[in-house]
Amino acid sequence: MLDSLADLCFQDDGELATSVSDCLDCSYGLAAQLGFDAVTYDFAPVSTTPEGRLITPSVVEFRNVPQDMRELWVGHGLYQRDPVQRLALRGSRPFFWSYRQGERSALQGVLDDWSAPVATFLRDCGISQGVTVPLHMPGNRFATMTGLWRDDTFRRLGASVGGCVVQFTYLAHVMNDRVVRLFSARELAPAGVSLSPRELECLSLAAEGLSTKRIAWKLNRSESTVILHLQSAARKLGGRNRAQAIARAAHFGLLAR
Repeated sequence: MLDSLADLCFQDDGELATSVSDCLDCSYGLAAQLGFDAVTYDFAPVSTTPEGRLITPSVVEFRNVPQDMRELWVGHGLYQRDPVQRLALRGSRPFFWSYRQGERSALQGVLDDWSAPVATFLRDCGISQGVTVPLHMPGNRFATMTGLWRDDTFRRLGASVGGCVVQFTYLAHVMNDRVVRLFSARELAPAGVSLSPRELECLSLAAEGLSTKRIAWKLNRSESTVILHLQSAARKLGGRNRAQAIARAAHFGLLAR
């Protein structure tokens, strides 16, 4: 039943598939049928910096969570402190997590002082359990969709939780496949990384192994102009030299465009 409803909600000509917000509304409605109390979804064109620090996603959507959760996660950096996000990056399988002390979950052994504000907030709000589906995509794109339970709901579901997870995983993949096609160019661009068309062109040719002289000939520009474009690109990407600039551009998915 859920399969057909999800396909109907996210079909190309369906009324509910015309915007990111509509897709999340539909997802929340279907997740509620499975017994979830809230849903979150986030998408990042690139999940981490080359140094491994989590980048705040370009798309963050919450449904039926406390009003201040978005501000805390996006504006005050709790996204970077969230151990669920760190776990999601490490694998592709959905996983159950719980902040309730003594309850077995994927969070056992990974909670620390750095993640304490996340644990405290969710416990205080009474939404201590959930299931997260990691959604890894080509070009370092990364998303997660999470279904959350309130404590009393989780106790009521009991042994049927396993079946909810299977169907929620299907829902997450169907929703993500649809919603990614609705993102704007801004949402698909890595945060804080912006090269000019000429800088990107020069860097892409350098990544193919062309020398400065060959790039200049190919683009009908002087060698000094090409060098300036490459130096500017390296500076914007935080690379100390051409090789590092190419590596960082590849990490951010810029060379795959």
